[in-house]
Amino acid sequence: MKLNTTLLIIITLIAAAGAYWYFFTRTGNQPPLSASTSASVNQAQLQFETLVGELQSISFNTSIFSDPRFNALVDIATSISSEPAGRPDPLAPIPGVSGH
Repeated sequence: MKLNTTLLIIITLIAAAGAYWYFFTRTGNQPPLSASTSASVNQAQLQFETLVGELQSISFNTSIFSDPRFNALVDIATSISSEPAGRPDPLAPIPGVSGH
């Protein structure tokens, strides 16, 4: 039983050290080195420009805004009246009230 507990503690410490190394030393979060970094940036820019070109041809049917049913809609928002501010410290004892 004692050997199992000791072994479990050692494994936990090794896992914690590995997680610390990976997340906090920044060696595990760096991208791999490659000579095509600028090529990938140019490829991403080209893909972005292609998508923008495709999106510019999109049009929307705005005839719903002239529909009488749409114009008959009513705003049911309730206005919020301003309330006085409370005490600076709501947990402080209330003056003039004796505690038990």
